[in-house]
Amino acid sequence: MSQTSPKSKIMLKKISIYIPLTIVLFITLFPIIWLFLMSFKTRVDIFTLPPPLFFKVTLDNYISAFIEKGYFKYLINSLIVALSTTILAIVTGSITAYAFSKFKGFLADNHLFFWILTFRMSPEVIFIIPYYLLWTVLGLYDTHLSLILSHTTFTLPIVIWLMKGFFDDIPKDVEEAALLDGCSWFSVFRRISLPLATPGLMTSAILSFLFSWNEFFIAMVITRINAKTLPAAITGFITTRGILWGEMAAVGVVVMIPVLILIFLIQKYLVRGLTFGAVQ
Repeated sequence: MSQTSPKSKIMLKKISIYIPLTIVLFITLFPIIWLFLMSFKTRVDIFTLPPPLFFKVTLDNYISAFIEKGYFKYLINSLIVALSTTILAIVTGSITAYAFSKFKGFLADNHLFFWILTFRMSPEVIFIIPYYLLWTVLGLYDTHLSLILSHTTFTLPIVIWLMKGFFDDIPKDVEEAALLDGCSWFSVFRRISLPLATPGLMTSAILSFLFSWNEFFIAMVITRINAKTLPAAITGFITTRGILWGEMAAVGVVVMIPVLILIFLIQKYLVRGLTFGAVQ
């Protein structure tokens, strides 16, 4: 019986790895590619069966959605809410995480850190009615502020959890040396601890932005027109005359673009941050 050579074994091993990966990659990317191509098709080409390999490229769907139907304002709303949520969650979350990491006693004894994490595990649906009633009573229904605060309550726990892990990993000797040199705790946090925790900061920012940018359920309930975001506004393409697939695809592509750009620019921080979190 002939034995398999080492080179053949290596080749078989590579094939057994790359073929499943290729299949998974195709399954993952196919809907995205389909959505992208559909956004540049005419309504006739969208409903043509079988789908044509070559078609007339048009920007009519983008013009119709963002100019004629005014969806550009929803894009601005999404940017305002997502960026504000990210900044608020990072500022408050990093300070809170630093307090949990460096100041024990009351914070540790009362297990507040655990309860903060359990809040993030709760489904959004149980908060919808309280949010709706709260913002309506306060006169904040259909405002950017209500949506920002609602999103922050869900992004804040993950920011605190990630940042605490990074702050725990910073050597105490470095911070103690700064304190002996006359720095206050806030100066140590701002000038030493925060720069050393940059990967965690970037990872937390990405996760916060992604949640707020893609969030649909809360935005659908507590906004109507003024503060509605793109994910919630996309339902407007479901009309009594049918679904406007072209315009819906165009909005879907625009929703994906900021996420792809953000991940591409700071992917090294994202990988380091998620790897660190997995080790922790």
